Amino acid sequence: MKHGRKTLLPAVGVLLLLATGCQNTVNTVENADKSAASTTIKDKRFVTDGFLRNRLLLRSVRLAPGASGNMVAEVAATNVRTGFFSELWSSLTGENPYPVDYKFTWQNADGMTVETPLSAWRTVQVIPGETVYFKSVAPTPDCRDFILNVKESE
Repeated sequence: MKHGRKTLLPAVGVLLLLATGCQNTVNTVENADKSAASTTIKDKRFVTDGFLRNRLLLRSVRLAPGASGNMVAEVAATNVRTGFFSELWSSLTGENPYPVDYKFTWQNADGMTVETPLSAWRTVQVIPGETVYFKSVAPTPDCRDFILNVKESE
């Protein structure tokens, strides 16, 4: 029995080192004294997937007129699933990088949806610690609001 423990402990140690060495995370540096004028808007969220909510933290929601006169929406989100155990689990389940699907739906001044061929699901891969920017340009100058849907990729 003692011989089995002697071979098991080094094997577990090697597995832990391999799992730690396979971490794929992002370190970020940014200007602390931002000089860009930002138009952050208040948002309202409807969450049905608590796991996704705890993994992908929505940082900001911005809406501004673009160069063409159409509104531009940008939502910043960070994959906060970092740390040894989260990384180990993500490596075992194949969720690193983490695939996320998103779709923008634009609404005109009357609150009616404006469907275009661009109103389709898109996929983005998010590395732990990485901030991604979901961005969309309104299809017409009449669009004033948007809805962003985010879900885990299947």
